[in-house]
Amino acid sequence: MKKLLFFLAVLIVLYFVGSNIKQASWFPFGNKGEQTESIKNIDKIDLDIGSYDVKVIPDDREDIKAEITGKGKLIMNRSGDTIQIEVTRKWLDGINFWSKSRLNVYIPESYDKDIDLSIGSGRIVMSGRAENSPMKLKNLNVKMGSGIVKLENLDVQRFYHKGSSGKSNINAITAKTGTIKMESGIVDVNQYKGKLDAKLSSGKMDIQMAELNDSIMMKVNSGMANLDLPKDASFTLNGEVGSGIFSCDFPLNNKQNNEKVVKGTHGSGEYKIDAKVSSGKLKIY
Repeated sequence: MKKLLFFLAVLIVLYFVGSNIKQASWFPFGNKGEQTESIKNIDKIDLDIGSYDVKVIPDDREDIKAEITGKGKLIMNRSGDTIQIEVTRKWLDGINFWSKSRLNVYIPESYDKDIDLSIGSGRIVMSGRAENSPMKLKNLNVKMGSGIVKLENLDVQRFYHKGSSGKSNINAITAKTGTIKMESGIVDVNQYKGKLDAKLSSGKMDIQMAELNDSIMMKVNSGMANLDLPKDASFTLNGEVGSGIFSCDFPLNNKQNNEKVVKGTHGSGEYKIDAKVSSGKLKIY
């Protein structure tokens, strides 16, 4: 019996070692999946990455290319006006000693329609070439679990972000309308421009506006949130407080301030800021 158990143990070890050597990117027969698809008549790219490390890269090309290294099966389907990209893997593929699974998705720089991103516990990075040369899209929808999201140098008509946990870093985003919802975790927003509706259930949310050119609505049910406005911002503030803490460092005209309400105008009062704190803390400065 002991010999049989030893033999089985050796087979299992050899399986894992052989599997991981085969998947190593430096090994001559490592797994490198690559697929391309025409972008003609495509209005949406739907990317479901699960627990992978993914980069979405604007490129000088006419088609969309997905390239995976490491373990997993790359699936790219065209359905009507949508390209769907996902990576699946067996539960044993989670054990990987030599390489980390990665997915690069190259999209034409001319593509300006919709992108949907769904992330579980993985990491995704999507960036335009530069702040003065952003990636332009119609709709960008992000749904995340416990992973990491980094978005940078984007110009979108409608931006929607919903997270249950994890961490999001959003930098240099211009949006006609934007929605950011986080149930827990961390959201760090810098150099944002446009209309914004932000809601924090718990965790931490920091938002820094490059300029104030539209209305803002912020709701904090729990956790801590900060709204950093330009010094020359002109707004009318309507703040409601439940059991939390709300403060505004800007001097306000026609100020009304008590335990439940903080109201007033700064500058010309051009743009509306609605803030509601059920519990937790919100600071505007």
